[in-house]
Amino acid sequence: MKKLLKQLLAVTTAIMMAITLLPAMANAEKTARTTGTLQIIKHGKDKETLLGGAEFTFYKLASITNNAGTDWKYAVVEHYKDVLGSTEAKNLNDLPSKTWEEKGTIDKLSVLAESDSSGISSGSTAADGEEKGYTPKTELNFGVYLVKETTTPSGHVAGEPFIVSIPSTNNYDGKETEGTSFVYDIVAEPKNSEVPITKTADDTSVAIGQTVTYKVNTTIPKYGTEYFYTDKEGNPVVPKFEVYDTLSEGLTLLQNSITVTVENNEINENNYSIDTDIGGKTFLLKFTSDYLQSMTTSQAITITYSAIVNEKAAYRNGNTAGVNYSNKPGENGVGKPVESKEDVYTYGIDLTKTGDKNNEDKAGLNGAEFTLSSVDGNLLTVIINKDKVEVNDKTTASRATATYNDADGKLVFKGLAEGTYKLTETKAPAGYTLLKNPITIVIEANNNDGTIERATVDNVEKESAKETGVVPVEIKNHSGFTLPTTGGMGTYIFTIGGLVVMAGAVLLLVSSKKKRA
Repeated sequence: MKKLLKQLLAVTTAIMMAITLLPAMANAEKTARTTGTLQIIKHGKDKETLLGGAEFTFYKLASITNNAGTDWKYAVVEHYKDVLGSTEAKNLNDLPSKTWEEKGTIDKLSVLAESDSSGISSGSTAADGEEKGYTPKTELNFGVYLVKETTTPSGHVAGEPFIVSIPSTNNYDGKETEGTSFVYDIVAEPKNSEVPITKTADDTSVAIGQTVTYKVNTTIPKYGTEYFYTDKEGNPVVPKFEVYDTLSEGLTLLQNSITVTVENNEINENNYSIDTDIGGKTFLLKFTSDYLQSMTTSQAITITYSAIVNEKAAYRNGNTAGVNYSNKPGENGVGKPVESKEDVYTYGIDLTKTGDKNNEDKAGLNGAEFTLSSVDGNLLTVIINKDKVEVNDKTTASRATATYNDADGKLVFKGLAEGTYKLTETKAPAGYTLLKNPITIVIEANNNDGTIERATVDNVEKESAKETGVVPVEIKNHSGFTLPTTGGMGTYIFTIGGLVVMAGAVLLLVSSKKKRA
């Protein structure tokens, strides 16, 4: 019995000793860890939008140590001491992170970080799949890190630099919770400002002489003070935000038509400058440094301007608007331009005139004259066989068929908008009859892009017009009847016949007199 009691006492003592040592063992486990991880989730304009292709660099501002799990200390890295100072705090909670994140301080840290070769790359955020928008988890030694976005997805502006502590207390995400423990695996979710652009025209089916009004909509992001600084040579560096437009040769810009509105309020030209015909672009609009620096939030802008469709207009007349913009601080921090296209279209009619004599059905027939009129009243100016013909919206355009592009019997009209047109023959070549009825040509444009949706000639659909923008029209003149003319054989026949009749009458008269005698 005594032996059993001794055994039970020994077991109980062992258990009590183990329980007593558990906190120490747990504390030892905590102090044994010297690293954590940092993962970035990159958002776009809202929390649901995740962006691929972003990269970050982590710069260590201070190291963190933990002695026996009770005394957290940090030491500022030499490279950043002038900005942050070298004072050591006794507890992690005393680390002045909020002070470090003040604009003046973080701007200095961001510029200084450019010369820090010890930065650690995050790797790119995934472009697709379940991990879209996520960087891999990067293992980092305990410390305080400046996080800078070093590669920004196209069409966006880099987020502002921020500071992360590894480890952090479990309320590091800013939520209204109490910090009760330390977190070693940190997830940060910065947001990018988007630079969208859309270009629209008030009409995509146009005629020569018509005025087209364009609108370009984009957003100027709020540029933080880190974008405005002085470089090593003492030169001021400012962010770039430029809007450009490139019109095709078939459109002529009306320079005095350009207006700029910000949040629906027109701003004056003191806030921007305009250069025309520069670098292959029709115009380049630059916002001033003072204006960009004065902005407190991102601003929606609209640039409105007009252009006239000229005689060089083709089926498709290209128009491209774009934005050059700074997307991260630094002299070379310019993102890939974002662009938007809005093309306008003009159409044509290609008439081929043939006859029915001596193989003329295979060769073009010259000499006919036609007028083209618009049922809708939208005929403005027409290019006829390469010549510009000025008309207005109520008159008609006329021209004779002639040799054109080495083909006889051609009559080509260009620079027309969608609508219904009448082609009337007003003069037929010698020996041929006029067309009895006008030819009706209908051109219907696609509402989405201005291409030809449907084209018909006297209700017969012409599929090729959808690809070329030109409606083919084939017309054959028929030769007329050959009637007798004055002084021809027909006169002689009637004369001879009359003489024969007269001679017969005379003979009858003579014969009658003889019988009486």
